[in-house]
Amino acid sequence: MNKFTLSTVGIFASALLATAGVSAVAKEVTPRNMSCQEFIDLNPQTMAPVAFWMLNKDVDFKGGDFVDFNETETTAVPLTLEICKKHPQSTLQEIKGAVKSELK
Repeated sequence: MNKFTLSTVGIFASALLATAGVSAVAKEVTPRNMSCQEFIDLNPQTMAPVAFWMLNKDVDFKGGDFVDFNETETTAVPLTLEICKKHPQSTLQEIKGAVKSELK
């Protein structure tokens, strides 16, 4: 093997190991597995879409009904924040029922 091939193999191996290390450390954060503390730490502009997704996931409305996004933004976000501040280790899915019952 010449020096060029050996150095190319070394660079490729280093890149592969670095990628594997980053992949092992990286955690996928979506509303599906988001903790309350992660919700609290969100940019306020992204809280409404996350709350909207959380409250409407797996919900089938009959007759063409829909939940107004503005209603979610003005009522569900402050309520979700309040509950999350009391239970920061909970996930959004765990507090979904409490938020929905308060909104009724």
